[in-house]
Amino acid sequence: MVLMFSINYFIFSIFLTLFGLEVGIAVTMLLEYDKHKDRMKRFLMPLWEVTGTFAVFYLVNLEATVPSLLMLVGTIFVVPLLVAAIFFILRNAFLSYSEYMGDKSSEKRYLHIYAIATLLVAFIAISVLDSGISGIGINASAYSINMLKMFVNSFNILMFIGIALLSVFVAAVFFDVREYKWFSGLAAILGIIAIAIATHSAMEYLFSAAFGPGAPYLIGLLALLGIALYLYYSKNKYARYAAVLWFLLAVNFFGFMQSPYLLGGTADINNYLATGPMAFYVNLVTLVGGTILAVSLVFMVYVSYIKKTQSTTGSY
Repeated sequence: MVLMFSINYFIFSIFLTLFGLEVGIAVTMLLEYDKHKDRMKRFLMPLWEVTGTFAVFYLVNLEATVPSLLMLVGTIFVVPLLVAAIFFILRNAFLSYSEYMGDKSSEKRYLHIYAIATLLVAFIAISVLDSGISGIGINASAYSINMLKMFVNSFNILMFIGIALLSVFVAAVFFDVREYKWFSGLAAILGIIAIAIATHSAMEYLFSAAFGPGAPYLIGLLALLGIALYLYYSKNKYARYAAVLWFLLAVNFFGFMQSPYLLGGTADINNYLATGPMAFYVNLVTLVGGTILAVSLVFMVYVSYIKKTQSTTGSY
């Protein structure tokens, strides 16, 4: 059971890390388009395909991992998820338009629409995740949701701000943005503080777990963050990998501190996991399929980004 949840959450953490990087790119595109457009867009084109693929992979695996939870999730969250899907399609469309438009003014306009749509998708998706974790705005017994309460509450707002700030930090380090390098470290610190305040106010058990059994992991995360910032300010190229790894591990840390509770601690995810022979085959297919997917996507990114960059510049 623990293995099944761990695999599913690891897939989710990969998706959220990739999407978090896109959120950071979207914010940068809106604020500093002319300075960083070429560098970020070259990476963005293969990235959005990888992000979308992992999103589908996660949803399919979620369906197999917690089949008895699907009716509740599908009923309660169907409206916000459909709205998010509309903006997701919109952002993909305008990103594609920007690639094939020769007019620079049109390209800038389309990329700004892409960035705004990406932030809207992020806000809706994070709100859905936050309500599933905290239970705010949800009446599980009645299969109903108060969407205003789901979106507008201190826990959700602080979580979104925190994740957005961490995304800006990762994007700034990954793309070596140095115009406001002092803000990169500040964004990481403020993002962590916002998430800590949110969890302390709404889910005391998660906050206690982070500073109790999870303390060694938390110390390791803070040390890795310090290393990433040191490498960044030292202009070391490995800073980008340290920052991405830190974000990935931070997402997993949050998930395992939250586990196994849902809806503010009123539901146990173990009660919804697939059982018996089904669990074995779900894990097997996910591991084999995930390995094939990861290898294929890494190769695609190498061909479409790294190799292309090397051929045009002579170095990465």
